[in-house]
Order: sequence, then structure tokens, then C-alpha cells
Amino acid sequence: MPTKPLATRLPRLSSLAPQALALALPLVLALTGGVAPALAFDQNRFEAAQERAALLDQVRNLLADESASVRLAVFEEVMKDDDPVLRSMALEAAFSGDDERLHTAGLRQLLKERDFLAVELIEPMDPSQPQAYTYNIWRELMLTDLSIDTDTDQVSGKFNSANSGGRFTGQLTRGGWRLQLKSGHYHCHLTLTELGGVDLMGSLNCAITARTAGDDYAGGNRAALPFRIRLS
Repeated sequence: MPTKPLATRLPRLSSLAPQALALALPLVLALTGGVAPALAFDQNRFEAAQERAALLDQVRNLLADESASVRLAVFEEVMKDDDPVLRSMALEAAFSGDDERLHTAGLRQLLKERDFLAVELIEPMDPSQPQAYTYNIWRELMLTDLSIDTDTDQVSGKFNSANSGGRFTGQLTRGGWRLQLKSGHYHCHLTLTELGGVDLMGSLNCAITARTAGDDYAGGNRAALPFRIRLS
């Protein structure tokens, strides 16, 4: 059974078009005179543009509503729709602001939709020996085969980096996540703590054991590196 259009599912959507289009349409029609079928087609396109702009504006306003319940309900409705522009707009809105429930809903949806995420580790300007060694091992980090249990918010998948690989497990937290990655003598947690619209940020914190912690290698038993995930 086909999904009903989004506009019919959002109770507060109105048909009010943006002022610019509302003013432009009469002028265009006056200039064209509405004589030929091609010009009638242009009129239909303007009317469709008005409806599209009204929908986008209304959804954007609802995603910024003062009520957290309205924001969450609208986000969930948009995610039932197939419109890629609306879905992208809703995800960006979910990762903006300070609504942790919406953050979590957005991350849950992201992990359901994405097959992989590229994690950009950021090496400090003046790294310590453990940081520099860890960066060399874990740079070019990719999370693949992403999976989330929406009943428990448990996350799993595979990871690969420049010199490591394996499986990871973890959990969504309030407005973030904590993933466990083990490889060789590294035991790491990839902790997401900040959301900035189209950027996800946090840190890779690693415990280093055995000979890898020696002076000829990491030269220390702990290292932390910030990371960023760009969604566009």
C-alpha cells in the first residue's frame, strides 16, 4: 500500500507559499498571457514550486518547534517518507541544537541507513609518541557493515584502518555513542560526544599493552586522538 504524501501526515502543515513565489507567479502569468499549452505547463510548474517550497518551509519550522515532542514526531514522520531532500534536512536538524532525544533518534536512523562511515582521525600539531604511533596505526579508519538493534540500541559492525582491523560492538548513549574496537595490543573506545549539523565529533581513546607500549613503539600505555565524521 503506497505511503501517503508527507503533507497529509503532518497535521500542522499549511498551504501558505513563500511570499517571493506568491508575488512572482501573477507577474509571470501576466507576461505570458496564458495562451499556449507550453505556457500553461509553466504555470503548473510554478504552482508545483509553490507547494514544494511551502512543504519545505513548514517541515523546517516544525523541526525547530519549541516543543520537543513536536520536533521528534515530525522527524519520525519525515523518516517514513522517501524524499531525500526532506530526509537530509531532517537529519541535519536532528544533529543541530541541544535536543539529546532528537540527537539519539538521528543517530539511530543514520546507523540504520548507512553501510559505512569514514572516521577522520585528527593528529595533534605536536603529538606525543603514543599519539603519533597510534595515529599511524588507526588513521584512515572506516566503520563498515553497520548494524543497530533498535530495541536495545546496541551497535555492531566491522572496522578497518591503515594497520588494523576487526569487529566492533557498542551502544548508543544519550546524544552519542561508545564503540569498542580491539586490534592486536590496542583496546580502544570510539566515543561520539558532539554533533554539529553535518559533522559528528568525539575521540578515540586507546589502552596500549604488551611490547607495543615499549619505548621502541608507542612509548606509552595510553593515547587519545580526536575524530570527525563528515556526513556531506
